[in-house]
Formats: sequence, C-alpha cells, structure tokens
Amino acid sequence: MTTFERDYKDAKEGNGVEVLKRRKQEINDLEEKLRETRNNFRAQCIWQELVKLKAEYNKIDDLF
Repeated sequence: MTTFERDYKDAKEGNGVEVLKRRKQEINDLEEKLRETRNNFRAQCIWQELVKLKAEYNKIDDLF
C-alpha cells in the first residue's frame, strides 16, 4: 500500500485534517528545497515530486 493509499483511507475514516496538514507541510518543505537548490537535475526531481504531491493533496481534499 502506497503512502497516498494509506492517507486516502485514513482521510475517509475521519482523520482528514491531520492528513492534509501533514501533506501540506511536505509540500511546503519541498517548495523551500526547490528555491534553495542550484542543481538543475535535483530541481527537476523536486518539481516532479511536488506535482505528484499536489495532485494527491487535491484528491484527498476533494473528499470533503
């Protein structure tokens, strides 16, 4: 089971606020790393992860 599947299930069971807070913090941390990095390859990797996390965040947020 992936992290998204576990979080989605947890959000359905009523812990959506905690899940969304934790995921929002992950997104903010990655955005900060993206601003600080000077390595283009690393920046692309972080950007891809950000896009994925934001899409997952929106799917969980749509439950409410």
